[in-house]
Amino acid sequence: MSEQNTQRSSIAHELNKLGENLSNLFRAVWESDERKSIEREITANLERLNARMNEMVEKVRADKVATNLKQGVKEAWETAHGPQILNEMQAGLADVLHKLNEEIAKRAQPAQEVKPGEGSAQQTANGEPVGMSAAKPE
Repeated sequence: MSEQNTQRSSIAHELNKLGENLSNLFRAVWESDERKSIEREITANLERLNARMNEMVEKVRADKVATNLKQGVKEAWETAHGPQILNEMQAGLADVLHKLNEEIAKRAQPAQEVKPGEGSAQQTANGEPVGMSAAKPE
């Protein structure tokens, strides 16, 4: 049994030594200049990545604001020039043109004499009563 105890003791001793060696190895790797250089490089790259991501987010936000602004302007333009307003403008223009044509037609007709029984006197093109253009009181 003493041989077994010696073997167990030897295994325990080697496991303890393995633990110490692994601990020393990890400590040496962790404290090495190469690991620190890699850490600095990774940190710098992560900071650049973060900055680029922030820039992209800002661009997307700006594009969204611009898109919303463009959409608002487009909607305002369509509202201002929509079919209802266009129809109202066309109807108003047609009405004004009709009245203008009636006035021009009235003024273009030769002056007619007043018939008995008519309440209103006829006027010439300049608005004077027919037959009264030569006799103006001064």
